[in-house]
Amino acid sequence: MTSSSSFTLILSFILTGLSANQSYAQKELISNPDRVSIHTEDIDLFWKVFDASQPKFSADQFNKDYLEKGSDGLKGFIPMRIQSGKHLKKTVYKNLEYYKNIRSTTLAIDGNKKILQGYFKKLKALYSPAVFPEIYFVIGAMNTGGTTFSGGLIIGAEMFGKANGNFSPRLPLEDMDLTVVHELIHYQQNYIHDQSLLAQSIREGTADFFCELVTGKHLNEAMYRYGDQHEKDLWEEFQRKMTENNWSPWLYGNKDDSRPRDLGYWMGYKIVKSYYEHAADKNQAIVDLLNISDFNKILSQSGYMGGAN
Repeated sequence: MTSSSSFTLILSFILTGLSANQSYAQKELISNPDRVSIHTEDIDLFWKVFDASQPKFSADQFNKDYLEKGSDGLKGFIPMRIQSGKHLKKTVYKNLEYYKNIRSTTLAIDGNKKILQGYFKKLKALYSPAVFPEIYFVIGAMNTGGTTFSGGLIIGAEMFGKANGNFSPRLPLEDMDLTVVHELIHYQQNYIHDQSLLAQSIREGTADFFCELVTGKHLNEAMYRYGDQHEKDLWEEFQRKMTENNWSPWLYGNKDDSRPRDLGYWMGYKIVKSYYEHAADKNQAIVDLLNISDFNKILSQSGYMGGAN
């Protein structure tokens, strides 16, 4: 299970959009799930440099042989994330045992390609207009699970791993595929510009709901359990703030440790799920939820009433 605090590490997807690197031309999104490009070559490149420069490691070598030789996705991960060979070298040196522990899982990501391709096909079956970006798995500086850039989707593979003995990864390995699918849903969304808490919660809740339709799971089960246990009170609180453009404390972290962060995901999910369940035509409901011109109308037609419905 992902803790609420660790889940926040992957939320840069939403906050940064295409801001990771605007210098790349927008690559054409493809509609055939069998043709999705899943890049893992940067992982092998990283470990080659890692082995060649240990035990002291070299900032210059990370720059020259990893960052400069890497894919467009790796280069898109440099601004605000890897930052530089110097920063990466310091991070690796300081967290050497961590990197050693995640090595085997990063090298096994190629084996996940068939699973991801299966999810892409399920999404396409649910929503025939679905499109897919290129996906890059890279190794970064332990600060971001992923982001988008103009060339596609980037996943920080070093953030995910399997706990064993004294080792705890930043994020559980099973969340990696869910993160990819959640973000893919954002590529499908065609929404009117609306910065209200309601609109942003529905954006995120839709991504979680469709992730569940595709994979049978969604991220941050612990936060969802809390939401279900306090549904009535949270709904009353949410209604008082949902028209505001201030998202705190519902989305992207908060300073209140008395409850899980990012409950806007859960609230949006509850609204979206209610809309889907009340719809007589499920196929049309899917189209409606991915093409929203009126978020208040979606809420009204969902029939959601804080668990009382």
